[in-house]
Amino acid sequence: MSPAHASGPATPDPTPAAAGPTRRSVLALGGLAFGALALPLGLPQWAAAATDPYAALRTAWTGYLSGGAIDPTNPVYAPALAGLSNLAQAYLGSVQTGAGSGSLWADLPLGAVSANITSTFGRLRTLALAYVTPGTGCTGSATLARTVTAGLDFMAAGAYAPAVAPYNNWWDWQIGSSQALGDTAVLMYGQLTAAQIASYCACIDAFVPDPTKQLIIGSGSTTSTGANRLDECRAVIVRGALGGSGTKIAAGVAALSPALPDVIYGDGLYADGSFQQHGGVAYTGTYGAIFFTDIVALVLMLQGSAWAVTDSDLAQVLTGVANGFVPVVHNGLMLDAVRGRAVSRYNETDASDGFAAAITLLNWASASTDSAQAASWQSVAKGWLQRNTVVTVASTTSAIVNNTTGATVTVSGASVASVALAESVLGDSSIAAAPEPTVHQQFPNMARAVHRRPGWAYALSMCSRSVQRYEVINGENLHGWYTGDGMGYLYLDSDISQFDDAFWDTVNAYQLPGTTVDTGTLANSAGATTKPNTTWVGGSVLAGSYGAVGMQLQACSTDLTAVKSWFCLDDAVVALGAGITSTSGNPVVTVVENRNLHAGGSATLSINGTAQSTAPGWTSTVSGVHHASVGGVAGYCFLWPTGANNVQFALTEQTGNWSSVNSLAPTTLADDSRPYLSIVCGHGADPSGATYSYVLLPGATEARTAAYSAAPPVSVLANTPQVQAIIDSALGVTMANFFAAGTAGTLTVNAPASVSTQTSGTTLTIAVADPSWSSATVQVGVSVPGYTSVVSADPTVTVLSTSGGSVQLLVETGGSRGASHSVTLSGTGAAPAPATATLLAPTDNAYVRGGSYASQNFAGSTTMAVKNSTGAYDRIALLKFSTAAISGTVARAILWVNGYVADSGGSQTGLTAYGTSTDSWTEAAVTFTDAPALTTAYGSGQLSDTADWVGLDVTALVAAGADGLASVGVSQPSAGLAVLLATKEGSAATAPVLQVITH
Repeated sequence: MSPAHASGPATPDPTPAAAGPTRRSVLALGGLAFGALALPLGLPQWAAAATDPYAALRTAWTGYLSGGAIDPTNPVYAPALAGLSNLAQAYLGSVQTGAGSGSLWADLPLGAVSANITSTFGRLRTLALAYVTPGTGCTGSATLARTVTAGLDFMAAGAYAPAVAPYNNWWDWQIGSSQALGDTAVLMYGQLTAAQIASYCACIDAFVPDPTKQLIIGSGSTTSTGANRLDECRAVIVRGALGGSGTKIAAGVAALSPALPDVIYGDGLYADGSFQQHGGVAYTGTYGAIFFTDIVALVLMLQGSAWAVTDSDLAQVLTGVANGFVPVVHNGLMLDAVRGRAVSRYNETDASDGFAAAITLLNWASASTDSAQAASWQSVAKGWLQRNTVVTVASTTSAIVNNTTGATVTVSGASVASVALAESVLGDSSIAAAPEPTVHQQFPNMARAVHRRPGWAYALSMCSRSVQRYEVINGENLHGWYTGDGMGYLYLDSDISQFDDAFWDTVNAYQLPGTTVDTGTLANSAGATTKPNTTWVGGSVLAGSYGAVGMQLQACSTDLTAVKSWFCLDDAVVALGAGITSTSGNPVVTVVENRNLHAGGSATLSINGTAQSTAPGWTSTVSGVHHASVGGVAGYCFLWPTGANNVQFALTEQTGNWSSVNSLAPTTLADDSRPYLSIVCGHGADPSGATYSYVLLPGATEARTAAYSAAPPVSVLANTPQVQAIIDSALGVTMANFFAAGTAGTLTVNAPASVSTQTSGTTLTIAVADPSWSSATVQVGVSVPGYTSVVSADPTVTVLSTSGGSVQLLVETGGSRGASHSVTLSGTGAAPAPATATLLAPTDNAYVRGGSYASQNFAGSTTMAVKNSTGAYDRIALLKFSTAAISGTVARAILWVNGYVADSGGSQTGLTAYGTSTDSWTEAAVTFTDAPALTTAYGSGQLSDTADWVGLDVTALVAAGADGLASVGVSQPSAGLAVLLATKEGSAATAPVLQVITH
């Protein structure tokens, strides 16, 4: 892990949103869309807004933070106003204003813990909000104003003075404190002198001099990325509005632009909707939420100004909202599978993050210029707000206001600003609440999948060579050991609090649902931030409705290995495991279920139709288990013909404390206890090639479970380390995860792949993906007769033949990073002309280099370098293929090269294929001096600093070839980053190949 990732955003003040600044609480502060602002208090800046562009920005930002000029007599605001007033009174009552005080609050000593600086500013911001918000009892209080401004002066001259050397966590200095200081000063602007404003701006300038740089405590800086970049931009832009500096605002806007486009590696938003932060952590729910919230807040703040954000790449972010942000919220809950270490925070639940997501989505609806999209997002947000019954505009909770004593006050689950925006849809009967969709979605770039059906949803979290097992930073998420090993999260409409009701501090972390684990004892943080060496993770998505998901399991602590698959169908999830092998000497188990029954709760457990008499502490190990059910939860059918053996059932009262999983949790928190009902398949100690196979039936009654078990529509075609496959005869669905080339039922592949098919009436739909990211192309055979004509096909799918009772495909999977490629065929209509796929190896490949290397030949190397530069840094790859054996008309030709960025200047760059002025060159003799000139530009593609395939379309070049040769140069259209490409002299698995499709 690079130094930039050595620390991240702490939860500086371990209190709920209203009591102290966490990432979530900063999000929750903003609510009301700027375009609809009515503003509070007749302070001088509002009058100036009409003529002063900076005043207009401050006006907008104040309204965003506070909710504007709300009607405090409206009862919907009562909980939020009371909560804000309670916090303000508590902080006013404990603030230290006497001479000689070393801190503003005794429980937040300054000088050693950087989080206390952020928390101090956070409390001042809370007081400022109470000052500007109508109806708090502190509104417009001169005493409160003096307290806040004196506090800001104290911090600006002391703990956060420009000359202070940063310590502890960089986030507190550059993001947490700078944002809270800027927000507070903007809120109090009318009460500040010019000297005070200059002082506060100097502090922010000192610690955030350049939003493109992320501080490394004690050793300089690195480039800021993803959500951290957006947070720094926000701090600088608000500072610019505060101090009236167009230069600062422009710098923030300029730094914003590079963070907007989709990435293909590292931190940021991906085209498939994934969001990563910290170099491989699935983080849509927290860092991604920051990303989407910051962007829309700044877009709305700056709209109509000289600094409006008009970057064309905003279109990609809007797509990401629809394809990445919305899909990871279910019933108003942000899925824990994408919340990273935030799951270990006692005061940040899936419900609170989900409520914040609804507010962010409503702001995006305000920002969208597509009225249909805006209306859709309003409906989605309204549905979330209605179904999230845990955190609502009316809900209250306790907030700690003294970290030493643990004293609490009652606060609202939502800020005043959030209530204002939520009510804009909740109170509008013309806006219909959208139901949850019935859909299957996968996010290959962060190894996550979500399957939704009426009444339930199932999420999966996995890991691979590019996605971390789990993250621990600042002592948060200490027991996340197995969350990335295939944990399955079952969300039921009837049990919305499953994961936010003290789940993470009480669950047995060795028994997370869906996982296969070695039960040996692990130390806190064991395996954190690590990635396995496995490559196969992901699956195929069939028409957006069904999905095959799988992973190669490699334990972090022992030599346990296995392959695991989940086949997501209409009313069932089929789980298979194979090759379960370990030599640690510890028992190995697969956790079928481990359900939080909630305090005082219970559930009826039936095994093979017989109800069990259970009580806390009850356990039973049963063999010959065909089916079991947990009342109100699910049914479980075991697919062995004679039933499953060594199935362990238990009802356990689990007790825990948040401080055991999160070092930042207050020590004053009481223990939590919850009953859990678990179902575990035991594989024994040192298993070799063990397997499991069961079906999860969410919400199924005992009667339905028994009926399913008696006549299961699902059968297992294969369950081996090479392939796991099932068929659902009722749906006409066949699915297979091939971990190697092979055959399963009607499906055959020549390389690792996931294949899903469905026959429905006269149509056959096929979806193919390469979850291993290892093949440029995959050839697929589907032996199902009667489907001859092509209804639709992705450009990456070529139907080679539909004759002879089977469909033969060539699927271009290279560079698609695990995405699915689909084709639909019909039993009626004309068959396509037969096509031939030819894969050619280069006869020659080499690169040439300019400058002092211009006369040197580089033949024989296992890599070719490419970089559009000057002098000795200028390098071009050359490839030549013999096409003499190709017959017929060339319909498609793709040059596949495998490589990666190897440049200190960045991690993502483009490549373009060019024609050459002659094909008479040879790899043994060519040099930069006598190399052929590059001519016509053909296809382009992107590579990152992780090796992958990129396909360059050279159809026109190959089709025009008349002498049986195809000569291609690979370069960049403008100055780029250095790339290393594999050659034919290296591994055959990554050697260049020219794919030619002919008719």
